[in-house]
Amino acid sequence: MPKFNILKDGVNEALINSTQETVSKYMSELFHDYEIVKIDDFYTFTFGSVTVTVQVLPWHSEDVLVKVYAYLGDEDVEVNQDTKDQLLRLNASITFGGFGVTFEGQPIFSYSLAGKNLDMNEFQAAVQMVAMTADEYGDPVGSTQLEAS
Repeated sequence: MPKFNILKDGVNEALINSTQETVSKYMSELFHDYEIVKIDDFYTFTFGSVTVTVQVLPWHSEDVLVKVYAYLGDEDVEVNQDTKDQLLRLNASITFGGFGVTFEGQPIFSYSLAGKNLDMNEFQAAVQMVAMTADEYGDPVGSTQLEAS
């Protein structure tokens, strides 16, 4: 049996709230007020050609997730098998985060962090990684930018 604790189902509302406060503090340290749009528990900002979203989500009874993500290209982008293959190959060379395709067929780049002990260094790295990677590969998906990689 492993030495680590098995994750237990459940939602830790107190931890969600404290992590949201931490994320709010970090966002205000990284951005000017006018650069951030906050709707409910989502923070968004624009970087180059993409909109990056930061969200705190339940994970299990002892921790939460901080998810940073950006959709690649327009909603009308048709993701064919070649594009999916390219995204998978890119995942092999990306240090943190990963490319994917949502259930609606929208390409996405995301990076998730455990929120319980979130620090500014790892939060900033996640925000920067998603913003730069999504901007580099996201406009438009399937273009020479993605194919050249």
